[in-house]
Amino acid sequence: MIRYSQFRGLIPATLALVASAGLAHADGNDEPVSNQVIVQLFPGASVDEFNSRYGTSTLDLINGRPIYLLQLPQKMTHDEFELLVFGDPDLDKEELNFTASDPGGDTRSFYGSRSANDYHQQAAAEGMNVPEAHAITTGAGVTVAVLDTGLDADHPLLIGRAVSGWNFITNSADTDDVAQGVDSSGNGTPDEFVGHGSMIAGMINLVAPDANIMPVVVLDSDGESTSWRVAKGIYYAIDQRVNVINLSLGTSVDTFVLLDAIDEARDHWITVVTSAGNFGHNGPEQFPAAMQDNRTIAVAAADLEYRITEFTNLGNYITVSAPGVQAIGPFVDGGYQIGEGTSFSTAWVSGAAALIHAVGWDHSTGNVSKVIERSARTYVDLPGRLDDRAGGGVLDVEAALIRHLEEPACPADLNDDDVLTPSDFSAWIDAYNKGDYAADQNRDRQLTPADFSAWVRNYNQGCPN
Repeated sequence: MIRYSQFRGLIPATLALVASAGLAHADGNDEPVSNQVIVQLFPGASVDEFNSRYGTSTLDLINGRPIYLLQLPQKMTHDEFELLVFGDPDLDKEELNFTASDPGGDTRSFYGSRSANDYHQQAAAEGMNVPEAHAITTGAGVTVAVLDTGLDADHPLLIGRAVSGWNFITNSADTDDVAQGVDSSGNGTPDEFVGHGSMIAGMINLVAPDANIMPVVVLDSDGESTSWRVAKGIYYAIDQRVNVINLSLGTSVDTFVLLDAIDEARDHWITVVTSAGNFGHNGPEQFPAAMQDNRTIAVAAADLEYRITEFTNLGNYITVSAPGVQAIGPFVDGGYQIGEGTSFSTAWVSGAAALIHAVGWDHSTGNVSKVIERSARTYVDLPGRLDDRAGGGVLDVEAALIRHLEEPACPADLNDDDVLTPSDFSAWIDAYNKGDYAADQNRDRQLTPADFSAWVRNYNQGCPN
């Protein structure tokens, strides 16, 4: 979520996904995209037959999944559609496709020019023990998908760090972070978020300098999107077998299309890191960060003295905080800019997750989240009323890596009871059939019969004492 310059107040964005200085967010008064619905059919059902029954037409689809964006017939309301499709044997679920109308900030209003030296020596990195973490790993072999406005691949800092991604605004491979001449918010100021994705990518690069960055454009240059477009970006990242997904965006609406996408990412051992929001400690929940069961690593913002900021959202879903002030990253003009907000806090944590994925065995979301939360620095002067709403503390990258490596890996222990028994074979079969990457015993980022042979080998090797 984004934060305005010079401590100006946040202007709440409207419904779907609007990137503020760090987080695209939404307001409960936003309107859905006119005459559009998202449907998920049961496997094997025909969308063409479904359309023929109700007069709908297919606008878009999620590759490899029975999830479709449909156009309603003229003059048909969503309420009427709900009544018509109620009880349809082919329909699993349906919802509106929400969008945003007011961006709530722009990159020019709060960023200030900084130097490459300022970027490399910024206090946040030192406070999170990033240089010490690099003695362990720099993230080689890991890919982080940044779902945002794109990336300036020609920036001196980012040359050679980007891998091919996709632009879901233009439906092309051109992921450059450029002004598109759009005023999606209708506030009279176009292209308010140019450079947002580049800055996020650069901050991840500071923590994990040898990790690859995959730009996935889901926010237009005015900082807006839809739940459908973000879900498509998540599924794309899953299919590209990334390790980490950075979502410095959000919405006030908890949608199945985002929830299901994130659940599939979790099954693939992809760590999804999300921004809590900048609406204050009691502000409206922002999703996906506030989704039930801690599906993501939800990140709040702290200052450089390990105190929680006043502007950050908080809740019992928060995993950790990271510095969200005086954040310096690359900008589209080849220089560097400074800003504040939970978007930037999220980037730091995504970088830490990338380092964790580069070493050790257990890269499940639950484990990555646990080591980050339990290794965090204790807050300074955290009010007692916030004890259960601010996560484990402030990110310590080195401590998280050490904790991860100190826990001995036992890949064949699929039921996590710290002992190898025949029941682990049943657990492996269950994981394999579900598509859970705990069954990926040879660590090739795909599930094949070869993983059974690898599980037998891991089982015979036993667990460390």
